Amino acid sequence: MKGLLIKDILNLKNYMKQLILVFIFFVAYGIFLKNGTFVGSMTTMMLSMQVITTMSYDEYAKWDKYALTMNINRKDVVLSKYVFFIICIVAGIIIGDIVSLAINSFADVPLSIQEILMISITIPCIFAILFSIVIPIVFKVGVEKARVVMMAVFFIPAILVFAVVKMAQKANIPMPDEATLDMMFKFGLVGVIILTILIVFASYKISLSIYNKKEF
Repeated sequence: MKGLLIKDILNLKNYMKQLILVFIFFVAYGIFLKNGTFVGSMTTMMLSMQVITTMSYDEYAKWDKYALTMNINRKDVVLSKYVFFIICIVAGIIIGDIVSLAINSFADVPLSIQEILMISITIPCIFAILFSIVIPIVFKVGVEKARVVMMAVFFIPAILVFAVVKMAQKANIPMPDEATLDMMFKFGLVGVIILTILIVFASYKISLSIYNKKEF
């Protein structure tokens, strides 16, 4: 397991300069917008995507075929991707929060503790859920064939949320009061965390089932 994780990290070394440049762009744009939340969100998304990048490297190098000739079982191969995925998300949360708080403080953007917690938990959970849908598909059909599905997984929910917000505005649906929002915040975050854990676990089980049946 440890060796597989080190292999994925080393694979990203050649890609590191590009990641740093993209990160610098996000930071610069976030400062321009005076919006640290943007930087935190995009950083988490960028790092979450790296699990797909490592799978792309593996596919190009035909790593799986080679790995299975050694003393490596299929469960470890799949599990290593999910552990790497979780590490990337946690790194995204830490780096994103630090930069986000720095930019918001510099731009004098007031954020309550509730707002910070909501952003720090909800956004990574959303990305975790979306990539949990994508990863089994990549295991099934490969990175190249999964790109269209990946785009759909990310854009369709965004379009649906936008449509629901617009419909609510047109229907003049009132915003919930402060007490209701506070209750939604407390129970909503717990629900999102539990849902995310269940979906990631289910995604792992599906990926493992796919990988166990796959021939290389």
